[in-house]
Amino acid sequence: MNPIRLTIVETHPVQYNAPLFRHIARHCPAIELTVLYASRPTATQQAVGFSGSFEWDAAILHGYRWRIVRESRPEDRFDSGTFWGLDVREIGEAIRETRPHVVLVAGWHSVTQVRAIAACRRRRVPVLFRGDTHLGLRPAGVRGLLWAVKTRALLHQYAAYLAVGQRARAYLRAHGVPASRIFASPHAVDNDFFAEGASPFLTEAGRGEARRSYGLEADDFVCLFAGKLIACKRLGDAILAVAAVGRGGALLVVGEGEEAAGSRALAERLGVRARWAGFQDQHAIARAYAASDCLVLPSSADSWGLVVNEAMATGLPAVVSDAVGCAPDLIVPGETGETYRAGDVDGLAAALARVRQRGGRAQMAAACRERVAGHSVVKAVSGIVAACQSVVNPRRHA
Repeated sequence: MNPIRLTIVETHPVQYNAPLFRHIARHCPAIELTVLYASRPTATQQAVGFSGSFEWDAAILHGYRWRIVRESRPEDRFDSGTFWGLDVREIGEAIRETRPHVVLVAGWHSVTQVRAIAACRRRRVPVLFRGDTHLGLRPAGVRGLLWAVKTRALLHQYAAYLAVGQRARAYLRAHGVPASRIFASPHAVDNDFFAEGASPFLTEAGRGEARRSYGLEADDFVCLFAGKLIACKRLGDAILAVAAVGRGGALLVVGEGEEAAGSRALAERLGVRARWAGFQDQHAIARAYAASDCLVLPSSADSWGLVVNEAMATGLPAVVSDAVGCAPDLIVPGETGETYRAGDVDGLAAALARVRQRGGRAQMAAACRERVAGHSVVKAVSGIVAACQSVVNPRRHA
């Protein structure tokens, strides 16, 4: 059979998606892939939420066919919180030029994505959904009712759906999507990339060197926070919890953002041994994972938390709040980490203490690697291929 022409529409290049695209291009003869990036941010535009500017060092545009529809303009915004921030009107024509059998549009946080969905509907091209929104992100009150109505209407513009985890599947089912049209495509990172990056620092000598580079002691219980220093990530909760952990507790912070100054002041006031590593790209952060005993993700709202995938690929357990989307999929209490109620600092401190008592990385690494192996690029791509086949060859799929 001729390959299915799949066009994936993205607002801009994202480092996490490149491994999926490369795997499809290299290992899936049933799919002929083209990735359309609506635009490409400058280094400054890409760093929204961090400080300064940066460019990802990973080869995110290598190994697959791609196209930038138009280069960025000074007024463009690429963060997911601004619906009108990126309006690329040319997206419909760009899709047409790829002559797709099926198109994947992850969601509708940007008007450009809505334009893409509308263009496909006009040409009767089936569209696939792959998002990580879950019911825990529903607004309260009347806004929540409106959100549910809008969500149901937009979801029904799609032909098939890819569930990245348990909460994503529940979200789809709650909005009337039949189970038969949902395919498992778990959220994944390149597990081997992070495991190999951390490997040199996981020997006794290598780990000692990694800790010394951050100003940490060999016998510290090191809790790692990695991400944007913004309010919803609740770094302050991690600082308070590490203060409660007591002697030998230390906090390693990888990231930048608007909460940096206040967080530093809080740590100093509480006497928490905190080390501030700043922003680190995907190559450099492997050393931080290796130097740590536990990852902590205290977010009050988080659609997934791919940093947990990265950490577990190196054998690092995680303590995450129950507001983090990946919690039911990746966290097995007592084995791969712990969960607690978001905002409950005492609960977070108790969870860290349980991981410490359990032995942290030293005793939980194997279980972490085994768990995250179920969230691999191969399995994510398998779901995408199956969904494509279901809408292009529905009789054969049935």
